[in-house]
Amino acid sequence: MLSVPFLEDLLRRWFRPQTFDDPVDRLNYFLTASILAFFAIMVSAKQYVGTPIQCWVPMEFKGGWEEYAEDYCFIQNTFFVPFEKQIPENFDDRQEAEIGYYQWVPIVLALQAVMFFIPNWIWKRLHCQSGIDLDTVVNEARALRGCRPSVREQDSTKLKEYISDCLGVHENYRPIRFGCIRIGKNLGSYVTTLYLFVKFLYLVNICLQFYILNSFLGNNYTLWGFEAIKDLFAGQEWKDSAVFPRVTLCDFKVRRLANIHRYTVQCVLMINMFNEKIYLFIWFWFLFVAISTILNFIYCCFQFIPAYSRENNIKTLLKHLVSPTNHIEFKKSIRYFTHDALKPDGCLVLRFLEGHAGAIVAREIAHKLYEDYITNQATRHRNMVGNNDYGDNLINRKPSGNSKLEVPSFPYDDRKLTEPLMQLEYGFQDPTKPKDI
Repeated sequence: MLSVPFLEDLLRRWFRPQTFDDPVDRLNYFLTASILAFFAIMVSAKQYVGTPIQCWVPMEFKGGWEEYAEDYCFIQNTFFVPFEKQIPENFDDRQEAEIGYYQWVPIVLALQAVMFFIPNWIWKRLHCQSGIDLDTVVNEARALRGCRPSVREQDSTKLKEYISDCLGVHENYRPIRFGCIRIGKNLGSYVTTLYLFVKFLYLVNICLQFYILNSFLGNNYTLWGFEAIKDLFAGQEWKDSAVFPRVTLCDFKVRRLANIHRYTVQCVLMINMFNEKIYLFIWFWFLFVAISTILNFIYCCFQFIPAYSRENNIKTLLKHLVSPTNHIEFKKSIRYFTHDALKPDGCLVLRFLEGHAGAIVAREIAHKLYEDYITNQATRHRNMVGNNDYGDNLINRKPSGNSKLEVPSFPYDDRKLTEPLMQLEYGFQDPTKPKDI
């Protein structure tokens, strides 16, 4: 099979599912864009290769005259008048009934496909600036599923270290202040904010698609899908829709010996048989995409913006560590781990790992990150307050095969011990009451 190497490589690189998204993202930028592109190609083939229009011309029109009339009517638009109504004598009234969209259907469908892809293009271009290579993280996590236990332990540790380094790469950056609002990568919410913004772009795009269709096809398209289905369920025959009429009229002029003759011919727009079925499918498909996108946007906002939602997600991943004896300390440590170490971006990375590599891999990586955080905090606290016994049992612990991580007794309730660390890290802001994004 012959192909254009550059074009084939470009399409393969840009129009393929990504490794850092969710099913609703793929529904928008990949599946819907592919469907619209397919329809654009199909209509183009019928329109420019086949016979999109045929007209009933006067008897004196022979050969080239008939082709001229059909080509002229296809290019210069036709107008629709139902058979039960008289053809208007006023040419201004005829212009108001003109149908001029059918020539542009392939181009508009192609542009709509590009519009569905634009939010994903923005996501791909901007998320890389966060310092977290989500593509590498997800692919490496996927590779862990088929590794031998010895190799898996080593590779998961490397992946944990890479994620930990990425999450802390912007800690020394200063945030930008706009009044009481702080914006910056060091806040740990750059990727999450960008991801929610892209979700919002998908929502804006699908609403804009209905506006484009109504402007392109006419205001009758708004509820046309429901009306068509209602007729089918009522047992009525498929009507000759005013949105996609199959039989139209066309006015054109012919100059003969310095005299101008005006003709009105009746034409059959066979291309509208395809357009009608295509846009009926598109109407219900866009409705499905709109509902899915709205629900997904609301769900993601509730999952990633409130602090308690992020805590609950991490608790779910690390619930195998909790026991009746360490329940209270575990809850405290998870709160600090979520908002001090992971931050919103780390929680989002773990959600991507869970969605693409599976819950087992995500739980394993979260466990290692949590274990590192507990160990580092124990060492740091001991050095700051001089409590040599604090954390020794964790630092010197030799984990066995199936042993659970021991959650040490956190001295965070003692204000005398925690005040120096809180002044240094939080500027007297209590991290046990984390703010939302």
